[in-house]
Amino acid sequence: MTVRKDYSKINDKFDQRLEHMIDNHNKVTFFRFDVRAPKDMPHDKTNKNFKNFIKLLKEPLTRAGNEMHYVWCREQKTSEHPHYHVAALVNGSHIQQVGGIMHDANRIWQNITGCSKEGLIDHCNRLEGRKVPPQIRLDRPSSKKDGDELALQVQEFETKKETIRQRAHYLGKDDQKGDAPSRVREHGTSQLPKSRKR
Repeated sequence: MTVRKDYSKINDKFDQRLEHMIDNHNKVTFFRFDVRAPKDMPHDKTNKNFKNFIKLLKEPLTRAGNEMHYVWCREQKTSEHPHYHVAALVNGSHIQQVGGIMHDANRIWQNITGCSKEGLIDHCNRLEGRKVPPQIRLDRPSSKKDGDELALQVQEFETKKETIRQRAHYLGKDDQKGDAPSRVREHGTSQLPKSRKR
């Protein structure tokens, strides 16, 4: 009997990281991107290249004092290579536009794959056929505001937060999952500080 895996835990992990970032930063920038391998690239069935990519993308941000958290998932249906979806969060006081991060992502992935082809990093700036911003900046409501102004900030905060959750929760879908080789992970996350782990 095949046991059906529950991928909704990916969404729970993202929500934990979102709450951590909101608790620790007045502004949080969210962005999504997808990573694909060149069709002619040999593949060893593991996540080694992708994990190296994430490490190299995060390291300079961490050194610069910019906390980055993320969740990722691996999907593969009929193609020879898996592809990866990533939902990421950075300190919005440091980074409001993610163009620089995406430029670095493209360069790092080209170096890892040895392929200069464009388009292997998808910025996920289209949703259901319409264009969407490549990032969403979430501003925590100001403690200095009150009345209607505070209510408006709270409403905008909650609306943006729900939009972020909806876009990130795409990673928790069942479709195209379940085909990874034995002992190869289908999803992963950044490490939260121990005090935040649940």
